[in-house]
Formats: sequence, structure tokens, C-alpha cells
Amino acid sequence: MSSSQPANATSASRPDKELSTRALAAGGLGFLALMTLLYLLVQQVGSAELSALVKDAGIWGPVVYIAIKALTFTFAPLSAGPIQFASGILFGVIPGALYSVLGEVIGGSVNVMIARLLGRRIVKRFVGEAALARIDEFYERHLDDWKSLLAARLLLFSVYDFISYAVGLGHIRLSVYVLVSFLGGLIPTYIFVAIGNEAAQNQDVLLLLYLGAAALFALWLLFRRQISQLWIRLQSKSGH
Repeated sequence: MSSSQPANATSASRPDKELSTRALAAGGLGFLALMTLLYLLVQQVGSAELSALVKDAGIWGPVVYIAIKALTFTFAPLSAGPIQFASGILFGVIPGALYSVLGEVIGGSVNVMIARLLGRRIVKRFVGEAALARIDEFYERHLDDWKSLLAARLLLFSVYDFISYAVGLGHIRLSVYVLVSFLGGLIPTYIFVAIGNEAAQNQDVLLLLYLGAAALFALWLLFRRQISQLWIRLQSKSGH
């Protein structure tokens, strides 16, 4: 029995690596496709016209946007990437970044309260069994206080919705979560909104995104083994 465990572990780890590569490629292609569609939309309709449509909606424009952004944080299958990159066109870079952060903080706070009040069984329904296992592992290894939460906010913003559930299953106070999530999210969100705003209006910036994505994927393919080994070492050092 014990002699078969390493073989099983090896065979189980290979699909994970292949899945990571496929997920990286799919995510990159999806991101570039969305940015291209946004660019074509702006070229066809015009950024001024799109902004005017939002202004005509009055206060409901930002309210609807923030609500949609919050929903994408709570329901895992939804993605807020397209609307976040378009928010600079619709509202302006600074207001778009602010509305995006508010939506994330509201949605993330809902995640915290769902986990804290309703428990793991309900969280599992929202994120799935595999994601719940990752949430548990992340909390046990990395989520100790506001400093680790801030690091996660700055470096792991792409999975911060799942991290919010981990906060709900842990002991970090909701007020700390709200403050760290808001302040820590301002800079990275501003950067993404600004990039989306420029790429949607400037063909040269869009081309740079294509080249950058291709370069990052090439680096991943070349150094995948080294990156994976480094990640395993970091995890083993942070484990108990």
C-alpha cells in the first residue's frame, strides 16, 4: 500500500501542472480577446459616446456598476475583468478605479459574512469543493493578521474573492478586512483601470499587451519546472 503512494502522488501532480499551463493560456487568451473587443467597441462607438451614455444614467450608472462588481466577487463563475477594464472609459480612470474597489470591498465583505454566519457548507456551494480546499490551505498557511491580508491584497488580487471567504472562516475582524481591502486595492485597481483605458483607445498599447502576454507565457514554458519547484519550496517553508 505505502509503496504505491509516491506513484499516485506523481501521477496526480502531472495533471495539475498541465491544467495550470492550460489555465494560464486560456486566461491570457481570454484577457487579450476581451481587450480586443473593448478596443473594437470603442473604435466603433467612440469613447465620448460611451461616457455620455453613462452620464445620462445619472447616479444609477455607478450604482449598477458597483453592484455588478460586487456580484462577481461573491459568485465564483462570474468575471469582472471586462467591466473593470472598461470602467476607465465609462467613468474616467480615477472614478472607475474607485467604483471598482468599492464593488470589490462590498462583494468581499458579503463573502466574509457568508462564511462567518452560514459556515463552510454554504461556502462550498458558492465556490466548489476544490476551491474550498484551497481556501482552507491558504488560511492555515498564510492568513495570520492584517499584514498577511495586505500582502494577499497586493499580490493575489486575482483570487482575492476566495481569500475573502478564508477571512470569514478565520478570526480577522470584518472592520480590518474592509480597511485593508479598500486601501490595499486602490493602487493595483488604478493600474488595471488605467491600462484598460489606454488599451481601449490606443492600438500601440494594445499591441504592447499582446507582446507582454506572449513574453510572459514564453517565460513560463521555459522555466516552468524551476518556477514550480520554487513555489513548492516556499509552501514547504510556510507550512507547519
